[in-house]
Amino acid sequence: MRFVPLSVSLAMVCLAAPFQAASLPTWAGDPGQAEVELEQQWKAINQPDRPLPIRGTLRFVLEAAGRGWHPERLETALERVRGMQDLDPASATFGNFKWRSDQPRVMDRNAVEFASQLLGLIHCRWSDRLTGKGRREMEAIMGDAVEGLRRHRVSLDYTNIYLMQAWSLISLGEALRRNDVAAEGYERLRAWLRHTARQGVGEYGAVTYYGIDLDSLVMIARFAGRPAAREEAMLAIRLLWTDIAAHWWAPGDRLGGTNSRSYDYAFGRGYLEAHTWTAGWLRRRPQLEGAGWISGPREHLSVLRETVTFVPPAAWTDPIRAQVPRTVVQRWGPGPEHVATHWVGRRASLASSGASRGSDERTLVADLGDSPAVPQITLFMDGRGDPYGNKPQPTASGHSKALHLTPFLACVQRGPEVLQLLMDEPFAPGSRYRRSELECVLTHLILPAAAELWSGTARVSPGTAAAPTLIPADRPLYVRFGDAVLGLRILVGRSVDGGRAPLQYIAERPEGPLCRLTLVHAERPAEGRALAGVWLRVADGIDDAGFAAWREDFARVLTEAREDGDRLALRVVLPGGPLELVADLASRVRLTLAGGEPPALLSVNGHDLGAEMLAGYRE
Repeated sequence: MRFVPLSVSLAMVCLAAPFQAASLPTWAGDPGQAEVELEQQWKAINQPDRPLPIRGTLRFVLEAAGRGWHPERLETALERVRGMQDLDPASATFGNFKWRSDQPRVMDRNAVEFASQLLGLIHCRWSDRLTGKGRREMEAIMGDAVEGLRRHRVSLDYTNIYLMQAWSLISLGEALRRNDVAAEGYERLRAWLRHTARQGVGEYGAVTYYGIDLDSLVMIARFAGRPAAREEAMLAIRLLWTDIAAHWWAPGDRLGGTNSRSYDYAFGRGYLEAHTWTAGWLRRRPQLEGAGWISGPREHLSVLRETVTFVPPAAWTDPIRAQVPRTVVQRWGPGPEHVATHWVGRRASLASSGASRGSDERTLVADLGDSPAVPQITLFMDGRGDPYGNKPQPTASGHSKALHLTPFLACVQRGPEVLQLLMDEPFAPGSRYRRSELECVLTHLILPAAAELWSGTARVSPGTAAAPTLIPADRPLYVRFGDAVLGLRILVGRSVDGGRAPLQYIAERPEGPLCRLTLVHAERPAEGRALAGVWLRVADGIDDAGFAAWREDFARVLTEAREDGDRLALRVVLPGGPLELVADLASRVRLTLAGGEPPALLSVNGHDLGAEMLAGYRE
């Protein structure tokens, strides 16, 4: 693959930004309808007792100021913002914001970054469209927000918040003529590049948060005062678009691969689509999330989207996406297990992560077929009886999320083959989970309902939740969709009582897009160790005759599962060398991980593009 030198690519971008080609889609809405939507939001803002979100209120200010709409009304909106800010200097969250005006206190400290991101952009772009009173109010808010940002400690691997904080400190510092504050923001950007050069992007594959990352980086690249920082932001933008291109699943119009964070179990959609749409990578205009709006998304209010739209040069992305098949390896942390691997074919892809990061991640994801309408295949452990992630529950930060278990995980992947182990003891003494949160222990493999499932040589049909189809867990299983196939062998599947976990095949709604294979470790809360060890292989271009031969070849492969006390070893003997992992389950230590792809910062078919881009930031 031809790699475009950074100096050349930056020159290309400087010529193109901030404009995008006329042939590409935009977010621009109808101006008349935009005024209608602003008027609707104003009615909510002008009701003092009506609860408001901090992001939505500031988004209203941004959209209205960007259009020069009723600047006198923005005084009231900024007063509502000020009312959501913690103004007690003795408070640990002084300068921060309530996520919603009806909350009793600051519950999500990330609110100061989300608010300041917009405050900084409003001031640097449209402060001249505010009234004098409005500017004074906003600068007072910004002055205290600086202290809120400083009191909020954010780790370098919390990518979206860290980059938002960098932009916020830069933009607020420059707006308030506080060079010390701006300098802190510039240092954060450099620190993130140094960290990423060693350990990779912490929030890897975050289909929602990559969009927020790009928003903040584009703001720095276009509006920061220091030219060197604008170039650094452009380098970070290129790194993310290289990452996105490497993992892009073109048949599904989506970011493929595993996700450190994802709120869509079935299709892996998220706010990144705000950028992939304007890059021309999607067939249909996406419906973005409504988290940043008053009363849901506003189709015609597009000032923010137009301001941060950046179309990556084709030279950055097209040569990568053209490599099919391709194997992508991506580091996301300090240890050998902190790696994500993704094999991308024409009609099938398979991805895995080597460790478990959090309860909103997806550590094994596959794609089959040739349409965005085909759901993804996802493997994970569930303790709430929520296989499709459609039962969100309130969290301590005041948000509602559908969260699953975070098991100990060990994984090895080479090309289209994955060996993965999941283990958890959610009801054990000292567990991180509250018993009141959990009702079962299950391992789900979520499948497209339109796919065929074969057990051995026979096709099987799903049952219902009340009457599931039971499938022998010791036989090879095959998921077929068109000319794409995924093979699965369960090397170990254990219930918490030490017995063999039953395997169920279920479709809750016959007309729905999803069904599932579920290992039942415990139907009700019970102490004990749940184990699931699986080997998976994907392929495409498989016709009917080829499918029979493919099944036979898959079934002949020698697999081993050996236990010695708390020590578990899984092995798959393949022509290119075995895949093997050994783990101590009691201590949750990975003793052996063998046979996987060579490590890399961000490589495509063995070419470490990430290491080349960030070579100047390695210490």
